[in-house]
Amino acid sequence: MKARILTLLLMVVAFGWLTTEAAVTLAEADSAYNDKEYGKAIEIYNNIRQEEGSNAALLYNLGNSYYQEGDFGNAMICYLRAHRLDPSNKDINANLTFLRSKVDDANKAEQKGRRLRVTPDEEGFFQSVRRTVAVDTSTDTWAVWGAVFFILFVSGVALYIFTRNVFARKVGFFGSIVCLCGTVIFLCFAFMGARAYSARNEGVVTGFKVTLLTEPGKQVEGDKGNVLTKGTVVQILSEETDAEGNINWYKVRLNSDYIGWIEAENLAVI
Repeated sequence: MKARILTLLLMVVAFGWLTTEAAVTLAEADSAYNDKEYGKAIEIYNNIRQEEGSNAALLYNLGNSYYQEGDFGNAMICYLRAHRLDPSNKDINANLTFLRSKVDDANKAEQKGRRLRVTPDEEGFFQSVRRTVAVDTSTDTWAVWGAVFFILFVSGVALYIFTRNVFARKVGFFGSIVCLCGTVIFLCFAFMGARAYSARNEGVVTGFKVTLLTEPGKQVEGDKGNVLTKGTVVQILSEETDAEGNINWYKVRLNSDYIGWIEAENLAVI
């Protein structure tokens, strides 16, 4: 018994020490950022990620540090991953919108007099609904609503079974049907969000200026190719691997004007 108590005490002390150390490290990163030592802040934030995992606040701060360093690619990656963890965060969404506008301006500057669209194609109605459900609302939110409606469903069934009042039984019967439908719908939304969170169909250009090729490693003669700058978010259409299964090339799409192949080292999958 004494050995168990001693072990528990040691575990509590160790946990408290680790928590305190993590708080101090995070405070050091925040201090470095406030002192405009952005490179140091990036190093500390990344160390915290490796040791303790990521969360929306950490990714947001890391994205801010990358932005201050002028690294739009890694800043965009951090903001997008933070958005997936906390879609309703106003600060994350504001910085993400601002950074997208900066990247769009950089892509416009690379057109050399051409008038091409540098923004994604406009979404259709169903695509917009899917994005609202699966991307702009967290999976936890839908799961909570599903749990609430399931409890209401059980309550309605209980009301129907154990109440003799005709009106109450009708309320319980029809209410339980509505709540069951709501439970199924919200659980479907939650699964959609989980699939979108783990999907690997989007990427961020990390190369400084990347030319889209018509074929992997090959550009058609006379075709200069369109250039995308660091931080551009693209859809991943397909990939090409080598004999060992390593991905060497991605075929990506920004819109109908920007479609082509880029090297894997110039793209980070979100």
